[in-house]
Amino acid sequence: MLSLDKTLHGHTKALSSLQFSYDGYLLASASNDKTVRIWDAPDGRYVSSLVGHSLGISDVAWSADSQFIATASDDKTINLYDRPNGEIIHTFEGHTDVAMCVDFNMSRNVLASASFDKTVRIWDIGQRRCIHRIQAHSDSIVSSNFNIDGNLLVTAGFDGYVRVWDVDTGNCRNSFLISDALTPVCFARWSPNGRYILVGSFDGTWKLLNHETGKVARSYCGHEFNSYCIFAAFFLSTDQKSIISGSADNTVCVWDLSSKELLQKLEGHRDVVVAVAAHPTQNVIASGALDNDKTIKLWSGKSK
Repeated sequence: MLSLDKTLHGHTKALSSLQFSYDGYLLASASNDKTVRIWDAPDGRYVSSLVGHSLGISDVAWSADSQFIATASDDKTINLYDRPNGEIIHTFEGHTDVAMCVDFNMSRNVLASASFDKTVRIWDIGQRRCIHRIQAHSDSIVSSNFNIDGNLLVTAGFDGYVRVWDVDTGNCRNSFLISDALTPVCFARWSPNGRYILVGSFDGTWKLLNHETGKVARSYCGHEFNSYCIFAAFFLSTDQKSIISGSADNTVCVWDLSSKELLQKLEGHRDVVVAVAAHPTQNVIASGALDNDKTIKLWSGKSK
C-alpha cells in the first residue's frame, strides 16, 4: 500500500502537471505561477526553476535522455529548455489560443503540442519549425500523447472524440466518439505496450480502449471529475500494475489495472488533485493540487 512520504512546497499558484524524468532522478512540476520547478526525486529537495512564460504553464514533458524539458503555456507558446542550465533553447510560436499540452516523441526529434485553437502542431526540434498543422477537433484539444514507437499520436477533445494520427503524414488513422452524449474528453494516454489508450471524460470514468477498434476493454470508477481536466498514469510497480488518477474529492485514486478494483484513495491534499505521475522504476507516485493546496505530495510503499 502507498503512504505519504513527503510534501513539497514552493509553487505560489495551482499545480497543473507533473512528470518524472525518464532516468528517475528528477521530478518536474508545472504551475499557474508561470514556473516549472525541478525537484530531486529521491529526497524531494528543490533543485532549480525554469522561467520564461508570461502566463501559467499547462503541461511539462521530459526528453528521453532527461536533458531537455518542454512546456505548454496559456501564453500560446511552447518553450524548449536545456535542463542543466535552465536556459530557453527555442520558443515555438503559432498556436492562436491557450497551449494545453506538449509531448516529446521518444524515437524522433519532434514535439507535439495541442491547443484550445483546435489544432495539433508537430514541431521539428532540430529545424525549429512546424512540420504538421492538423485541424484535429471541432472543439478545444486538451491532451496529446505519442505512443512508444513514436509513429502515432493520440488526441482528446472537448468535442467528445479521441483521435489517432499518423505522425509522418499527419493523417487521421482512427476516430472514436467516447459517448453518444458528446461528453467532453479531457485526457488520453497510450498504455506502455501501445495496444490501448487510457481515456478520461466528464462522465466521471476512465476507460481503456483498444486503439484499433475503439472497443472498451475496462472501465474504472470511484473518483470524481466533471469540470476539471485531470491527469492519470500507468503505475507499473514491482508487485502491482495499477492506474492512478487525481480526483475532485481531493484524493488520489489507485486501481488494479486488470481487476478494476479501487485499491486505495490517498488522502492529504486540500483541493482538487489535477496532476499525478508515476516513478519509472520505484514504488513512488507524485500528486499535485489546485490553489487551496499548491503542494506536491510524494507517496511511496508497496501496492496491495
